[in-house]
Amino acid sequence: MAVAKILAAANPFARLELEPEAVDVAVVRSHYRRLALAVHPDKCKEPQAKEAFQALSEAFEKLSSTVGQAQCLREAGLQAKAAKAAKVSRAARAPGAPGPMGGPPTDEERKARWWDTKTWEEFEERLRHRERAEAALRLRYEGGLRLRFSTRKMREHVRAAERSVEHLDRNAGMTESPLWPPESTQAAREVEEEVAKARQTEPWPGAANELLPNYNERLELNDPALALQRLLELLTHLRAVHRYCLFCGCTYDSAKDMDEHCPGITEEEHEEENIPARDAEEKEAGEAGEDPLEAYMASIDAEAEQQRQKGKRKKRP
Repeated sequence: MAVAKILAAANPFARLELEPEAVDVAVVRSHYRRLALAVHPDKCKEPQAKEAFQALSEAFEKLSSTVGQAQCLREAGLQAKAAKAAKVSRAARAPGAPGPMGGPPTDEERKARWWDTKTWEEFEERLRHRERAEAALRLRYEGGLRLRFSTRKMREHVRAAERSVEHLDRNAGMTESPLWPPESTQAAREVEEEVAKARQTEPWPGAANELLPNYNERLELNDPALALQRLLELLTHLRAVHRYCLFCGCTYDSAKDMDEHCPGITEEEHEEENIPARDAEEKEAGEAGEDPLEAYMASIDAEAEQQRQKGKRKKRP
């Protein structure tokens, strides 16, 4: 019953059995976990369980932020108006048929998702991991002025994470993902082909280049909330799917290995992990003798004094 209901749902809110209105993210997560338990392929043996679980997870991903909820509410409103105008009866749609959110995903598309797991236990671990990541990121970045000052750093992290996702996905044999850098997508290649054709008839040299998007601009990343949500999706994918930490710069052997040896989700946690080591080095240097910087400055002063003395000697009659 749950499988058919999820696949026939008209929008992400309906798939998670939520009213189409803004809701606390904790409620979204609670509904998602309850329904995921009912349709996860490891728990449900219905033929379309995989499709339902994928659709449910995509809905959760969209509604797990206030920005995503606002977008889905706008889309749901437009869909309702279109359905009313065309007098479309959703009841006539067969269970599992493609709805407004698109048809069932392919096996290749599933490979690139953090929720794609063989067992329920692995899914639970990844979900808990995502919750920890979300809490850590929001704690670090949300909060008035701090968030605005962190926007530039978040942009840098997003760009680095996108490149890492593409590299690791390609090495794993995964197909193109929405998490890849925009310039690496099929859409970008199609634009480049159009520009190449336009160069043949451009009114002046370089005119066709104006059609190329500025991928470094990324205006959407100037919105702290959007940038934070994008970073969360990227870090979740890197850590859950590839066991890769962006700030450690390495891949771990297992989730347990990552939990034991990775300092945390954010860059700050990695920096804080190194503070005791730096303090120990400074203390050791202090115990060993004079501070290296002070010793260097003292040598500069001594050399300058020596040069002054030489100058005095030369001036004597």
